[in-house]
Amino acid sequence: MVYGSTAIDGSTSEWLTLNEKINTYPSARKFTAIGSGGDDFVRSMVVAVESVIQHPVPQGYVHKRVSSGGKYVSVNIGPVRVISKEQVQAVYNAMRSDDRMKFFL
Repeated sequence: MVYGSTAIDGSTSEWLTLNEKINTYPSARKFTAIGSGGDDFVRSMVVAVESVIQHPVPQGYVHKRVSSGGKYVSVNIGPVRVISKEQVQAVYNAMRSDDRMKFFL
């Protein structure tokens, strides 16, 4: 599985090349985002994923972990079914639209 970290730093073509070599679609994929804002941030990331895949993410497929200092929260979503590399990129772009998001995997 190729993670989305390269897509955030502008090297989308590098991610696309790796994606072509490693991933096949449709597939089940997990998405992880780290940011601030607690439960509101978690909900925002779930909405971002749901807006792209066009169906609800079951509650049992959403897991959060708060940092030891309480400043950040990591949210893991999935596995969810994605049908193309474009859909994966669209999920990351939707997640990135929340200014509280600091990193994604």
